[in-house]
Amino acid sequence: MRVLVTGASGRVGSVTAREFLEHGYQVRVLDKAPPPEDLRGRVETVYADLTDRLALMRAAEGCDCIAHLAAIPNPGRGSDDIITETNVVGTQFLLAAAEAHGIRRVALASTCCTFGIFFAKHPFDPEYLPMDEDHPTKVQDLYALSKLANEETAAMYTRRTGMVTVCLRLTTVMDFGGEQTNWHKRSLQRGNDWRAGDMWTYIEVRDAARAFRLAVENPAEGSHVVIIAARDSFTGQDIRDLVRKHYPGLASFTDRIGPRDSLYVTTRAERVMGFVAEHRWRDVPELADAAREYESANA
Repeated sequence: MRVLVTGASGRVGSVTAREFLEHGYQVRVLDKAPPPEDLRGRVETVYADLTDRLALMRAAEGCDCIAHLAAIPNPGRGSDDIITETNVVGTQFLLAAAEAHGIRRVALASTCCTFGIFFAKHPFDPEYLPMDEDHPTKVQDLYALSKLANEETAAMYTRRTGMVTVCLRLTTVMDFGGEQTNWHKRSLQRGNDWRAGDMWTYIEVRDAARAFRLAVENPAEGSHVVIIAARDSFTGQDIRDLVRKHYPGLASFTDRIGPRDSLYVTTRAERVMGFVAEHRWRDVPELADAAREYESANA
């Protein structure tokens, strides 16, 4: 089996390429920058921009499935001028290439930013907790809008061709190894208030990569949008107390939530593709200690 992984020079894309290699796939990667050194010689590399339709057509040839992670990853800072062309038009070109070559399975990186809360210029509360894929999307930024457009484009190609498409709504992706562990430790030591925008949710990068593999292996048919998140929250504090503090209008929903639960429902990912997150920050001693130290100092 040959998989095309776009965006493989990025943090999540590179781990996803390794995940496929470790499970016996032949991997072709596409990006504008070289993949990490450990992947060179193990993957076939294509240098191309997502807006180059013919380059994407060539890159997809001979592949059995696609994991699409390449994108401009946030709004603003000069990206708004090109984000639609890159993220939306580029994704349509890639799906058209999949159709042309008869590729039947495509997994696409979407985001929980599609709910609109994280980048909201005018903050608002969720309508209910915990949130699931059916929660209304109220975007105020072009990045989230581009991902919503891609979800609709994927659904259109499924209806048109019968290919299986899975859009993975990733939450904040964390890496519990090396320097990233120290960064997350400092994050926990800063307390909890600053994480309200992403609802104190997370997914570890190895779980994110595994989700892309399962997304092209397991669903039998259809187009799917699934939340990819850990089942617990990224805070040592009772998540219900944080909801009452930062989203007081949603306090009545806390009787549905355990003290460590995620504020996202992830059962659809389990049902559709057999995915359950395996890596928890609480199992990393340095992070668990940092959370306990903060809570002890602020008790």
